[in-house]
Amino acid sequence: MKIPWLWLWRRWQVFASALLTVAVLTIHLLTSYDPAHGTGINRLDSLLYDWRFQALPPQRPAQIPIVIVDIDERTLQREGRWPWDRAKVAELVLALQDQQAALIGFDAVFSEPGVNPAQTVLSAANLAHDTRQVLRELLPVFDGDSTLAAALGSNVMLGYFFHADGGKTGALPFPFLELSAQDAAASTLFNMPDYTSNLEQLTNNALSAGFIVAIPDADGIVRRLPLAIRHGTGVYASLALEMARVALGAPWLKLLFADADTRQRVVGIQIGHEVQVPVDAQAQLLVPYRGGAGSYPVISATDVLRADAPSEQLQRLDGALVLVGTSALGLSDLRTIPLQTAYPGVEAHANVLDTILQAAMGENTFYYRPDWERGATFLIIFLSGLLLTLALPGRTPFWMLIVSSVWLSVVVGFNLLLWRYAHIALPLAMALLMVFSLTAFNVIAGYLKTNRQKRAIQDLFGEYVPPAYVERMVMHPDLVSLESEQREMTVLFADIQGFTAISELLSAAELKHLLNIYLSAVTQVIFDNHGTIDKYVGDMVMAFWNAPLDDPYHAQHAVSAALAMQQRMVALRDAFQQQGLPLFEIGLGLSTGSMSVGDMGSSYRRAYTVLGDAVNLGSRIESLTRYYGLPVLVPEATCRQADGFLYRPVDRIRVKGKAEPVEIFQPICLLHEADSVLKAQVASFTRAIDHYRARRWPAAQALLASLLVEDPARNTLYSIYLSRMVGTDLDSLPTQWQAIYDHESKS
Repeated sequence: MKIPWLWLWRRWQVFASALLTVAVLTIHLLTSYDPAHGTGINRLDSLLYDWRFQALPPQRPAQIPIVIVDIDERTLQREGRWPWDRAKVAELVLALQDQQAALIGFDAVFSEPGVNPAQTVLSAANLAHDTRQVLRELLPVFDGDSTLAAALGSNVMLGYFFHADGGKTGALPFPFLELSAQDAAASTLFNMPDYTSNLEQLTNNALSAGFIVAIPDADGIVRRLPLAIRHGTGVYASLALEMARVALGAPWLKLLFADADTRQRVVGIQIGHEVQVPVDAQAQLLVPYRGGAGSYPVISATDVLRADAPSEQLQRLDGALVLVGTSALGLSDLRTIPLQTAYPGVEAHANVLDTILQAAMGENTFYYRPDWERGATFLIIFLSGLLLTLALPGRTPFWMLIVSSVWLSVVVGFNLLLWRYAHIALPLAMALLMVFSLTAFNVIAGYLKTNRQKRAIQDLFGEYVPPAYVERMVMHPDLVSLESEQREMTVLFADIQGFTAISELLSAAELKHLLNIYLSAVTQVIFDNHGTIDKYVGDMVMAFWNAPLDDPYHAQHAVSAALAMQQRMVALRDAFQQQGLPLFEIGLGLSTGSMSVGDMGSSYRRAYTVLGDAVNLGSRIESLTRYYGLPVLVPEATCRQADGFLYRPVDRIRVKGKAEPVEIFQPICLLHEADSVLKAQVASFTRAIDHYRARRWPAAQALLASLLVEDPARNTLYSIYLSRMVGTDLDSLPTQWQAIYDHESKS
């Protein structure tokens, strides 16, 4: 709706949207380069990350033989509580080796010396010398640590912990990288000051060792695992990374930096010449969980110890990479992951190991955030802000929601495509924040604008157009224009005949009452026929059609309104008689043509009205109804556009102020409602008019005389033509006489 304040509103809405876009981009930059500022945003991103996992879980072929040997509740019931005697752990190792397990990794730490029962007895009792000697000789036999160390052999790898809880227990393996002082200062790796590792005897006898640290996010969910941790100047590998290195036969591990010269940010880990693992600056890998618990073959540890598992289960161990861990509730190794709670931690390490090994086989298995992630995310957020800032202001709330929904689908769909096919985990929260914030702002602004438009429409048109029109304009304010425009319209003037005499007979209160009844009645008729009230001037009513809303049948609706107003006046006569009010007739004049319509006036008072020659013609025609004694008169232009009515030709006239003649007609009724008698009378008068204009006056006079008898109600019209012919000599008429009657008076 083109209201003067609307362009200012739209400019303000665009400006405010642009400011909101800048604000969101600023928040993105702050949270991107300083995560401490973006706790809420990071939390939302984490939830969206989990949603992607649930909607499109990573798919990997089960081609790496990885088996979980689980110290579960059933194992504890049969074998006793954990930790076991080291001799029993050694039995488990030997049982796995008997089943030809290729590589065995322990998601467990043996940091304290095992209990030697011979030493316990020796220390606790006063024994004879010979007995003590025997017990000393039995010490090696009952030394579980030595038994386990001997059993480790060449295919067992141990786990250990890094932490910051104080204390250093056990012996660490050698780091795979020693950092210089400059490297240490620039490193972004986790720096853990303390550790809990295995007994030195076990560390020295194992094939290798790796840490089994899982660092959950702030919400307690394990989405990534560190593959390298710094302790002092040494960099150590995780158990999964070290097992992958050994399984691939790679001789070394190497950190990869975004800039090899400055070495300020880790971007990956190279495993020999086999594979590069993409990690974040803290050397963490997004764990592509294959599924919930049990995604890998699981065998209860007690079944391995007693070899009483089904043969097909034990056969899985042949050539497998075995991870020994626990799912028992009391052993505190259950994690929360994006897919479920109470997820065994050992299976998280299995997923990392599986991912690395499948990558070495040519599978695209890593989920990661590339170096260009910040730039791509910024671009998506910027494009979202730019597009919505340009597209949303000025739209209806419905279309805003449509545009925003389509763009939101594009953003989310693009993100999911990258996730599904390229395994790229682009952040999504800030892009969604941009879309939702701009949409919410513009929808609210749109509703405010719409409400203001509704109030403006109701204030301006509520009393002058049909309620259905007002409702339609309120629902679709864009269909309404207050600016002056030229369009073809039909105008109607209605006036009480003899109103001056009537007003002299009535008191002011009675006159007001009469006018209220009359104006209410004719206004309702106009509204029922889709017309718009222009103004009331005393007893005169002016209305028009085809504005403010388009009406292709404006002429037909106007003629219908005029006839209905005459019928309504017949019904009002009974009410006037009962109330002692005078009876009266109304005259109606219509005109169809090009008119100027719009909000016009001065700075003090304005109105939505019509102007033009066609409007003036309608007023002149209305004034002629008294002269011809007919209730309704319309020009030929109205007749042409309002077919379906029975028209009586009235006269060819030239009104004051116009040089061109106008043919006027009387609309009588709908064509299908006219009876044969009425049609015959109209046909007779039409022939009489034709004779009159063709200068066959005797024939015209004969027909008119007959009509005076048949149709006395039109006495005035017939008498006008008879009087014109009685006092005029045909020979005195000009050669170019066109039977045009000049009305010099305006009323």
